Amino acid sequence: MSKERWSAQDLDREGPKETTVRQARIEQGALNFSPSQAGISHYANSMAETSYQSEDAKSKISTYSYRTDMRAKLLQEIDGRTINNLSDLYCLPSDDLEWARLDKQHTAIILGLGGLYPAREEVRAALAPQEEETKRILDLGCGTGTWATEMAREYPHAEVVGVDLAPIPIDNEAIPSNCRFEIDNINLGLPHFSEQFDVVHIRLVGSGLKNFEERMRDIHSCLKPGGIVIWIDADFDLYSTEKFEYHPPGTDDNPGGSWPQRVLQEMRRACLKLGSDLHGMESALDAGLWRDPLMDPETCKTGSLYIPIGSWASHEEAEAAQLLEYAGTLMRQDFIDAMKSLILLMVKAGWSKNDVEMWRGKLIEELTELKIHMAVRFRLAWGRRTPVPETRSTQGMPIAGERPDSPSKDNYPWFYVYDTEEAALEQAEARKKGKAGTLPPLPS
Repeated sequence: MSKERWSAQDLDREGPKETTVRQARIEQGALNFSPSQAGISHYANSMAETSYQSEDAKSKISTYSYRTDMRAKLLQEIDGRTINNLSDLYCLPSDDLEWARLDKQHTAIILGLGGLYPAREEVRAALAPQEEETKRILDLGCGTGTWATEMAREYPHAEVVGVDLAPIPIDNEAIPSNCRFEIDNINLGLPHFSEQFDVVHIRLVGSGLKNFEERMRDIHSCLKPGGIVIWIDADFDLYSTEKFEYHPPGTDDNPGGSWPQRVLQEMRRACLKLGSDLHGMESALDAGLWRDPLMDPETCKTGSLYIPIGSWASHEEAEAAQLLEYAGTLMRQDFIDAMKSLILLMVKAGWSKNDVEMWRGKLIEELTELKIHMAVRFRLAWGRRTPVPETRSTQGMPIAGERPDSPSKDNYPWFYVYDTEEAALEQAEARKKGKAGTLPPLPS
């Protein structure tokens, strides 16, 4: 299968329907590659040969409309679900059902973070307007495009670029003029983005990455000096009650275990079997960015965001309790809906559809009864690229002793930030407690 890189485009829905592949509900406008970007893009020539360009004199936005036969190169339909056609590793769908799930997940995460991102001082400092410099934001694995478009509205002076394996489900009219989207596979490398962005955001893409150390190096190289990178990814183990203790998965030998735990751990095994470097992601993000030669260690932190699965959590403060309940309700819906999206991945790993349907039934039963109180953890790591010495004091680096201008993140009680590498590693070691045991062998 050809693995190609595309600039964002208008999908031509009015042309002859030569394929039955369902299309994203989208007409996308995009800035074209600059001449320097096009010159080093691996697939610049193929893009020029398969699309046409028109330019709006007012907006200076270049629009691409792919022929119908190009759609089959972007998307394929398997068992009634639309899947990206650029990566054999990432098997989750790209269709209405999945987009609805991802938007629920997005809302739950920003409730926990108190906004679109952690490290608000650092992000706002990195994006503070400066004369004769365009601030730029990169969202890798942008999914539905919601985070990117919301950032474009929050920072109208900045350019926002979203990148994903499939078109986003947003009508062109709803995309802010300072936001564009590209279709790309991060595993191919990102040399055309080198040192171009003040903020790089990567959320929940670890399962689709190979050679995580190399991909992390590629992504950090996209930062301008002084720019900040924010990693958010899943912990593929779940934790029980407010003490966040490990709870073993459900199996034939342990029917009283947690079935959401079983599903998430089977997802990890399936991704690893298909070539994902999930172990590399897990260890790298939990250890933080302090030792990365590109990063300023004084700005690095890690974090753990726990979100209950279901509305079981409580808190003595009313606002915190409300946030836990709302986020937990969304996360419960996310887990239930995810079972439909995981079928293809599990089948590729060797499990039968009957096995997956059995797990789905047990998961729904557990999340309906809520006898076992489970929470999902999102691992975070962030830091700023070391600025060049002569501009260190003028690049908006946070001043020691400054306080956040909004305390909203403190209202959600289950977000923990670790300020040092030692604290991050200590917490990572503590989370290993009780995780002994094995799952049944994968089907051959």
